[in-house]
Amino acid sequence: MQRVIPSGALCLVLAIVFALAPTRAPLGASIGEVIDCALRSLPPSAHGKFVLTSRSAQGSERTVHGEYWAEQPQDSGRRVVVVSRGGANMARAAYLFSEGDTVGEAWLWTPDHGDARRIKARGEEGRLFGSDVTLEDFARFARINFPGQLRRLDDATVAGRSVYVVETRPAPDVGSEYGRILSSLDKEWCVILRRESFEATFEGGSRPRKVLSVDPKDVKHEKGFARATSALLQDLRDGTQTTVTLEDLSLDAKLPGSFFTPGKLAEAAK
Repeated sequence: MQRVIPSGALCLVLAIVFALAPTRAPLGASIGEVIDCALRSLPPSAHGKFVLTSRSAQGSERTVHGEYWAEQPQDSGRRVVVVSRGGANMARAAYLFSEGDTVGEAWLWTPDHGDARRIKARGEEGRLFGSDVTLEDFARFARINFPGQLRRLDDATVAGRSVYVVETRPAPDVGSEYGRILSSLDKEWCVILRRESFEATFEGGSRPRKVLSVDPKDVKHEKGFARATSALLQDLRDGTQTTVTLEDLSLDAKLPGSFFTPGKLAEAAK
């Protein structure tokens, strides 16, 4: 249970949230068992629509509608394209995420800049479509991996479901917002039901800064894969929260590799 391995060795990352009731992990259980579960949950490709509904600490709401494509090649890292075609008080925009050596390995296209450009994961530029969801939050939700160390902790339950619990400590030079992340992965479905992200500047790291959670009733099954169709991200410091809802999911949307490149973002956003 204490074996530590680089997180880049696996595709375990998108997390989602609820309360943990500690239990003991089986004697001799290993992190490899968790990795196998996580890998089984990743379809080769996926396509769907999403809705981001953000609520400020004062109660005002903002909604973003968009579309996404994800690909898990056998010989390279995971890639995700996320697009919003505009709407009330919002311009068109498209993002490309991919696995890399740093958090925020991302590109952004907007009509006013013409060509896609690399962007930073921090500050205003790192807020997805201007919401309170950061590039790192969304990338981890989309199961993008970043370098770091993993350790399996005691098994637990989330909303009555048995889960593996894994602690991630991002590598010092990866640029993560967080010092550690606790992820709870459903043992049967291989879907993360809870993620708690701890930041040293928030209450000394004793409480999670952000909690991403999924209700088991929102886990859907298609072609042998289980997928979370809704998640709630709460920022316990700022008092904001965002609900991410996935719609019209398809696992047949295999696209050429060239689609997942910066030069294709403008076309995806049409």
